[in-house]
Amino acid sequence: MAAVRSFMNYREQEKFLRGSRIWGVLVAVAFLGASAELVLAVAEQWSIAEAIFFHLIAFVIAVLLYYTPDYLHLSVAPEKKRRWEIKLRWRMIGAVLLLSVALANDNRGRLCALLAVAWLAAANWLARKKAAPEFVPALFWFTDLVLLFFALMFLSATNAGAGAIAILFLLFAASAHLAIVRIEERLPLWLAVAFIAGLLLATYAAIRSGETRLFAGVLPVAAAIAGTLLLVGRARRQNARNIAAALEELIEFTGYPADRIRHLWVTSNQQLAANWEAASPAEDNPAQMAEWYRQNSELYLFAISAYNLEYKRIRSNMKVLRLARGATLDYGAGNGEILLELARRGHRAAYYDVEGVTMGFARHRAERQKLAIDFFATKDALAASARKNGFDTVFSFDVLEHLPDLPGELTFLASLLAPGGVFVFDVPAGSTKAHPMHLNHNLNVLGYMSAKGLRDERGLLLRLPFRKEEKFVFRAPIESAQRTQKSQTKQGL
Repeated sequence: MAAVRSFMNYREQEKFLRGSRIWGVLVAVAFLGASAELVLAVAEQWSIAEAIFFHLIAFVIAVLLYYTPDYLHLSVAPEKKRRWEIKLRWRMIGAVLLLSVALANDNRGRLCALLAVAWLAAANWLARKKAAPEFVPALFWFTDLVLLFFALMFLSATNAGAGAIAILFLLFAASAHLAIVRIEERLPLWLAVAFIAGLLLATYAAIRSGETRLFAGVLPVAAAIAGTLLLVGRARRQNARNIAAALEELIEFTGYPADRIRHLWVTSNQQLAANWEAASPAEDNPAQMAEWYRQNSELYLFAISAYNLEYKRIRSNMKVLRLARGATLDYGAGNGEILLELARRGHRAAYYDVEGVTMGFARHRAERQKLAIDFFATKDALAASARKNGFDTVFSFDVLEHLPDLPGELTFLASLLAPGGVFVFDVPAGSTKAHPMHLNHNLNVLGYMSAKGLRDERGLLLRLPFRKEEKFVFRAPIESAQRTQKSQTKQGL
């Protein structure tokens, strides 16, 4: 049996992502091809509205198939998966309402549309309030099947055209896709159920409508099922390798059994929130807050580890790694995830955080992998190092919302940049129920940094106003940075 690698290999992640994109394109093309066969089978029986909605839905499903690994929401915390699915279902409910009302020809059709939405909303309520997390995927799958068969019966009773029935096949394909994405136990059984249900749907549609050509509706369903299985299988195998590597590192460092580590992955954030509420450190007392973080650093060790295993976080880290140039500082580096990879790639890497278990773990990882990383626990030592060489890149992620003096932190970090250096950081998120330790800062970050002479270098995607992920990228101008360094040197700063 091959030995499990004991660290997150981002080169491997990049290779997996490229492969997923290639396979995603092939699956999406296959699905669109199967949908085109269904269109040709009933070509002369479409209304304009049905044709428009069919092609729009087919395109949306193809995009979902292509992006399967992105929204699969691989996580070691089951509750996150459930919240993600419920949120996604609310969006689907809105789409179903729009689609049903747009295609309804009379008040009876519109009433049925409202009943369908009520049915889906009730399932979402049950999933959120009553159902055990492990039963949520099956609940949604059953809900969709019942709704689709009743919709088919209604369309057949009202002598709807084959175009409207063809749209149902696409909705069934989307439902099967989402079920496979979320169902992890007894997947072969669910695959068989999905395909048989699709075949029964096609048979019933063909018999009731008298259109044997509707058997072509099985094609997009089969393409969606097979393609989803392929993409989900690849993603889950990669996720399993990442989890095994993380477990090996944590078991070696902490001595804890795997079950305890998995439990802490799930519960550490809740424990941190409870500890913060119990301690209530003064937000205007940096020393007191730093002590709280030192005392709770072991919980952060597991919270950060679980976070770094999420697919969306891996994608984010990969984007960040591409921004690094030359000597790089990670301010509030936690478990050292980004710096370890940068050191493997030959960068001069510097770690800064409070002394605690997370720093100990980062040191352990660096020593075990024989990577050269400079560790700092005081700003004075960090500033002294920057005066000698400066940092070409400064990162600070998921950190600034924990610190009371945001303007002071931004000024300090900007001062560490070498001429032309790049500063990349998250906007403070503010306090939430799950993260009460996040402080609420009211600062126009763009205006503040621009006033310091740094140039905003965000790409177009990061500038879009509706993006939830707000990362800032600033570059220190070469001339002013050189003057600043000379001034600091003269002052002995």
